[in-house]
Amino acid sequence: MKTSHIRERLAQALAISGLVAAALLYAMPLPAAEIVSSLPREIAAETDLDIREGQVNLSLEDAIFISLRRNLGLQVQRYQREQIFHTISQSQGIFDLGLSASLGALEETTPSATALDGSEVRESERQNLDLRLDQLVSTGGTVSFVWNNDRFETNSLFASVNPSFNVGMDFLFTQPLLAGRGKAVTKRNILVASNSSEISAELLEQQIILSVETVEGAYWDLVEAQEQYNVSLESLALAEELHQMNGIQVEVGTLAPLELVQSEVGVAIREEEVLRARVTAEDFADVLRQLLNLHSTVWTTPIEPTTDPLTDRIAIDLDAAISVAMASRSELREQELRIANLEYDVLFFKSQVKPRLDLELRYGYNGLGGDVFVGGSIFPPRPGEKIPGGYGDAIEQIFEARFDGWGTGLQFAMPIQNREAKARRTIAELAVEQGFVSLEDLRLGVLTSVRRTTRAVESAAEAIDLAQKSTDLAEKNLDAERKRYENGISGSFQVLEIQEDLTTARSGEVSAIANYRRVLVLYYRAIGRLLEEKGIELQDDVDVEEQQQ
Repeated sequence: MKTSHIRERLAQALAISGLVAAALLYAMPLPAAEIVSSLPREIAAETDLDIREGQVNLSLEDAIFISLRRNLGLQVQRYQREQIFHTISQSQGIFDLGLSASLGALEETTPSATALDGSEVRESERQNLDLRLDQLVSTGGTVSFVWNNDRFETNSLFASVNPSFNVGMDFLFTQPLLAGRGKAVTKRNILVASNSSEISAELLEQQIILSVETVEGAYWDLVEAQEQYNVSLESLALAEELHQMNGIQVEVGTLAPLELVQSEVGVAIREEEVLRARVTAEDFADVLRQLLNLHSTVWTTPIEPTTDPLTDRIAIDLDAAISVAMASRSELREQELRIANLEYDVLFFKSQVKPRLDLELRYGYNGLGGDVFVGGSIFPPRPGEKIPGGYGDAIEQIFEARFDGWGTGLQFAMPIQNREAKARRTIAELAVEQGFVSLEDLRLGVLTSVRRTTRAVESAAEAIDLAQKSTDLAEKNLDAERKRYENGISGSFQVLEIQEDLTTARSGEVSAIANYRRVLVLYYRAIGRLLEEKGIELQDDVDVEEQQQ
């Protein structure tokens, strides 16, 4: 037998097998296209800032917008979001079409044991090329296509077909009936990955909410600090005005020098208050600059908040607010998704506790080709007449379905104790129970938060009214005390005290107004509507549903 002849036959077998494989691959559904998230990663330029007349004019909306684009923590969270999303595609790899092939050749000689061996020294050659395609289906079963090619040649006179080409084409289906059965078990990792991707989206939303809350809180802290600085300047101006009046009266002899000392002390105290208020305002400005991740080139540029702290009051229906919170809070949705993942674990491990029972089905076709010898004899040894044939004959028989075969069977296996699977099932069931307890704890926390922030909003609104009333009364009291002072009935000490009362009242009003804006943020976060209130719409190009298909 010539080596070139063997190579030619193998090449034919390989070509036929390749065509069959290509046909199957063409018939299989294409994998989902790779999806790349376009979540923004760029760091915004300083052109986002409105810099005019040597200061940064910054509205609350601009501060939130810039912070969301430049927040490094959000950039990290976005990358994590996209990485977790691609685990869906990773877990879908179980449904990838599997291709395996085996190629072999064997040549041997054996001494003849009987005359029935057909030769004194038996010589044989065998080559095989086998191809297999496997596809997992959602029920847990496996569909397989097997294409076997075998060429055998011998010098035995008994071989009526020599060389012979045996070709087999089989379709196999194996389906678990107990352990490993069902879509929820088979697609467990895909379902978990999908929920984990949704969890990452909820975590990203929570990070954005936290960023908005932090930035707005810092914005109102700066507004309050600057207003407190203005209040301290006004207090200093009142003290300086009193000191000047005392100086004039001391010079003309209508006022004792002691009064001048008292007013001078009052000026010095208020200058210290101005210094502290200025430093506090600068500190809060730096906090806001840090949250906005501004470049160092604008850190020396003053920030001028342009959003009016005064805003309309809101009326709150507590029962409706609680209902909205229970339906909107991202933390609750996150926990529900985590519980769903734990329930998938329970289904999976319950399946693993069962014994293994697999149904196996087979149906296929066989073909035989090669040179056929007819009319020969054994005694005396004489070869018959050769009818030429080859690999094509076997292929023709396959495609004409002349020789078919089928088979069925059951495979059973059962661990005697199976302690690992039972323990995993128990652990998973306990984890689900723990998850529901945690969910109830979160709901209780949400309920408490809504009630607390509702009271905070209502009390903050009342505090503004009381602070404004206190300011009006303090201003009237100061006017009255000034008249008493001008008439010689009151002294510098009394006027300074009344001025301090006015400063305290104005400071309280500033704090009350800023505090109302801060508690509004807390309230909208408590009911899960902070982003909606700020007009922020999350657009996520990561499409989990499309990736699942």
